[in-house]
Amino acid sequence: MTANVEAAASTVDVLIVGAGPTGLTLACQLARFGVRFRIVDKQSDRARESRALGVQARSLEILQTLGLGEALAVRGRTTTRLMFHVDRDAPVAIDLGAVPRKDTRFPYILFVSQSDTEAVLGGCLEAAGVPVERRVELVRLQEEPASVACVLRHADGREETVHTSYVAGCDGAHSTVRKAAGIAFEGGAYPQTFALGDVEADGDLVPQSLNAFARGRGVAMFFPLGHPRTWRVMAMEGVVPRPSTNAHDTVATEELSLEELQAMVDVPAGGAVRLHDPAWLTRFRLHHRQAVTYRQGRVFLAGDAAHIHSPVGAQGMNTGIQDAWNLGWKLALVSRGLADPRLLDSYQSERWPVGRTLLNATDRVFSLFARAAASGGWVTWLRRVMIRRVVAPAVSSPRLRAVAFHLVSQLGVTYRETSGVIDGEPTMANGPRAGDRLPDAPIVRDGQHTWLQQALDSPHLHLLLCGPTSGWNAREVLRLADRFPELLAIHHLDREPASGALVDAGGEAFSRLGVEETAVYLIRPDGHIAFRCGGTALNGVERFLATWFAARAALQ
Repeated sequence: MTANVEAAASTVDVLIVGAGPTGLTLACQLARFGVRFRIVDKQSDRARESRALGVQARSLEILQTLGLGEALAVRGRTTTRLMFHVDRDAPVAIDLGAVPRKDTRFPYILFVSQSDTEAVLGGCLEAAGVPVERRVELVRLQEEPASVACVLRHADGREETVHTSYVAGCDGAHSTVRKAAGIAFEGGAYPQTFALGDVEADGDLVPQSLNAFARGRGVAMFFPLGHPRTWRVMAMEGVVPRPSTNAHDTVATEELSLEELQAMVDVPAGGAVRLHDPAWLTRFRLHHRQAVTYRQGRVFLAGDAAHIHSPVGAQGMNTGIQDAWNLGWKLALVSRGLADPRLLDSYQSERWPVGRTLLNATDRVFSLFARAAASGGWVTWLRRVMIRRVVAPAVSSPRLRAVAFHLVSQLGVTYRETSGVIDGEPTMANGPRAGDRLPDAPIVRDGQHTWLQQALDSPHLHLLLCGPTSGWNAREVLRLADRFPELLAIHHLDREPASGALVDAGGEAFSRLGVEETAVYLIRPDGHIAFRCGGTALNGVERFLATWFAARAALQ
């Protein structure tokens, strides 16, 4: 090992620590805005294991803003079946396919490995000419009056000091950034032991389907990984849950042998599945924790560094991606002098409640699930009856599936009632409110069929003027564009073809926006509505912009 030689200090706007899906998403957004940043990771390579397997609709919309959603979708499966093996009879089939929802291009859960998600994001970052600096570890940080001094240790032992305006800790549950910032990580651990691995398997498995075994105590889940005999398996021992509240518990993983995993699978599967040729195996415990704050001065937390919970509903990685998407544009505009630094406070007020709600919901669902899986006797019989006669028919209902999809897809995440969003005057009775996600709809732009979200996907705030183009005061529109050049992109949405307008001939966009005649929508770079009002007056949105953003600023 080479001696620790201090390298010359460098300066950036943002230092991202951690290059998983959260850190990579943040890096891709900062690159779009032209921000000076670096992204480091102490691991030598990206994840090669399957790990997270579900990408939700809202995450796909975010990735599509980067041109990646559809590219990722072709790597995975947009429909699958859950085969519930609850006894020796034929398994109960539950369809987990697409749902009838028209306000998104991605009305499904995409089943794809985390390694594919990271590969797609990494390719985007490579195309932007930004490398992930691997085998580079943050060893300490010190906040200064106008920056944070971060000491990085390289693989050869060399240490380097980086002065950065902001640090983003995307470095997972063991976050060095969180610990260095002194941010408490409150919560506890579940008592169940889990086993995880990618293996070859033979036996009572339905190909290309998610197979769940609950014939006895515990549970074993098999996720297809492409090859007919290759599976991601997760097994849980049947233990009555008594969640720990010890704040000093760590998120530990342990080595696992194939024999031990087989023993954990045998009980719920009734010996019907044999495992062999493992690619990797691990044993772990699930935790439910959240950082007490996502911001400490110039230090921010996102993803697993900020919150960890059970994998119920495939929410973890997706929530991290959306943390990054919320934070990235704010860091970018503040770093470039285009926004008031107060804008950064909205990251905590918007994303911390989302993490808390998610933590509470997954904790309740997992606790019920774990208790049922741990019970025997009449509870086992009841579980079989409920799955066959209640759960399967309920999931087959389009209405109930739509409700469930709204919850797990994260399309319903909203930032209403937070300081950075406003419903202006005159108020609107219908449509998404300030803080809500902008719904998608098919439109025509320059004679080409496209989608509303895609038309508003450049790194700007987007002012959407809804109604006949001739109804707007051209001088007021030009003045607004002149006050906020480079920050604001202005669009007209019209039902009739007009020069330069986005055309909604079928009226779907107007309907989903709740617009009867005319309306003003200001869309943030993360796809959420910052301001809206009825009518054609622009003084309300102009005051809003002047409150949060720098007038007559320009990107350098």
